[in-house]
Amino acid sequence: MHHPSRIVLPCFKSLIALAIAGLQCLASAADRLEAGVGLVDITPTGEVTLAGSPSPKKTSEVKTRLFVRALVLASGATKVAIVTLDTLKYPVDLTVKARASIEQATGIPAANVIICSSHTHSGPLWSYYPDKLVTPIAEAVSKAAQDLMPCTLGMARGRAEGVAECRRVIKEGHAWNRWQLKPDEADKYPAEGPADPDFDLLALRSADGKFKAILYNFACHAANNRAPLISADYPGDVELHVQKALGYAVPALFLTGACGDVNPIYSVRRDLFEQRLGGEILQCLERLEPVAKPTLAIDAREFQMPGREHPEFREAEVARNWPGQLEHYRKAYTSMKAREKPSYLYFITGIRIGPDFAIVTNANELFCGIAMGIKKQSPFKHTMTVEQTNGAHGYVPSAKGFEGGSYETWFGEHSYLTTQAADIIEKQSMEVLNKLRQETPKP
Repeated sequence: MHHPSRIVLPCFKSLIALAIAGLQCLASAADRLEAGVGLVDITPTGEVTLAGSPSPKKTSEVKTRLFVRALVLASGATKVAIVTLDTLKYPVDLTVKARASIEQATGIPAANVIICSSHTHSGPLWSYYPDKLVTPIAEAVSKAAQDLMPCTLGMARGRAEGVAECRRVIKEGHAWNRWQLKPDEADKYPAEGPADPDFDLLALRSADGKFKAILYNFACHAANNRAPLISADYPGDVELHVQKALGYAVPALFLTGACGDVNPIYSVRRDLFEQRLGGEILQCLERLEPVAKPTLAIDAREFQMPGREHPEFREAEVARNWPGQLEHYRKAYTSMKAREKPSYLYFITGIRIGPDFAIVTNANELFCGIAMGIKKQSPFKHTMTVEQTNGAHGYVPSAKGFEGGSYETWFGEHSYLTTQAADIIEKQSMEVLNKLRQETPKP
């Protein structure tokens, strides 16, 4: 079995020094761009109700602090801002406000800004925030824009096994979430879809030899805390694990992978996540491949995503799969039915960093197999498929997922886009990636 976290920490800084020296030898002035980082603490004060459960708990105790993290990249006349939030979501209407505020404060075009929520299930309910984050987001990006300095980039692919799994299984022809089954049944039935242990990473190193920032994504719900504590969940734990090994506070920006049907494996130790994913990130830092000529390019698309013509409330299915939450999902259905629209503002953004690294975003909780298909078709060596970005439009199941049913497919505030949304996202994402590839400068 692969154990990526088995590293010898006393030797780790020496190994990193060798990796940095290799990057310095291979990099020239033409291989650099400017990068800046900015952080703003958004940890709540006082008691809050935690998100991520139909039966939420209250707490004022903090396990890991919550942040807005911003990374600004500049190459020639092109600037992009990558923002990550330790929040459950960030809706599209507020995305529009925040991007406009960023453009006004920094001059970075709104279309060149991506805002990704980590989807932490250990932060406050969304009702705590509404308009509270527009100013901190703009402040973080402004700090990053004022922090620009030449950096060398390196990229790698990692693999963290044994920490995440498809949470949907097929029992008697129907999809069930594992927590809806008896404990002795959770691992008895076949998984409906895949989980993706692979992830991509981009590291930025400043002239002093230290890492300026680490950018990575991983496909798993940030629902590993397992205690009623305010927390950034596993992305926060992973960042602290990496910082402890390096010996200094480098921001690790987590871009949420497609985890609509992927959860942590709850039968293993909670800290195994930070050890395996954090350990693999550390190993990636040892084997970074330099990003040659890291020019930037953006393809930002804005369109109307069709809504779903709502069916009748699936009372029998809800009662079968999750009887204790029947009234909760009846209310979710009724609420969404009252305010449904024929279509919804939707953003898909592609960012190319150098000739071999790309990011493509969507605004949903996308089923993992859909993103794996996009990555497989991508013309880039390294492709991050990033969800919960520039909007939060609920679940997008695969065609197989809709056939299986279960709560991700039930019409409501959590699932309301057309059943063809997966195909639309895949088509638009591939068009973006192929366009960015065609426009990549030749060596």
